[in-house]
Amino acid sequence: QINLRQGGHLSKLSFVDLAGSEWFNDSVAHEKETALEGAEINKSLLSLKECIRALGGKDSYGLKAEEKANRHIPFRGSKLTRLLKDSLVGTPGACKTLMIAQVSPASGAWEHSLNTLRYADRV
Repeated sequence: QINLRQGGHLSKLSFVDLAGSEWFNDSVAHEKETALEGAEINKSLLSLKECIRALGGKDSYGLKAEEKANRHIPFRGSKLTRLLKDSLVGTPGACKTLMIAQVSPASGAWEHSLNTLRYADRV
C-alpha cells in the first residue's frame, strides 16, 4: 500500500495479490496449512465480491438512491475488505477502483484462467 499526500489531498494505491485459483488438490503436499490458507483466500474473494456488489456492482442497477444508501456493506467479512474499505468507499466521484485479472495462455491452466475470468465478470 502506498499513501501519497500532496497539498490537502491523499492518494492511496493498494496492490493485492488474491491468488484465488491455487487449489488445494493442485498442491504437491496436502498440508493443513495450505488448506487453511486456501480457505482464507476464498473467504476474502467472496467478501470482496459481496462488498463490491453492495456498493454498486451489477446487482444494484435499477435500485433507488434511498435503497442504495440503506444497504449493509459487509466490510467486516474478511481482513482484505477491512483493508480496502477506504479505497472502495472513498469520496463519491473521487474514488476509483480497478481490478486486474491475470490469466495464463498455457493450455494446462485453462481451468484456472476461466475461473479467474468468471470471478472478475461476476464482480
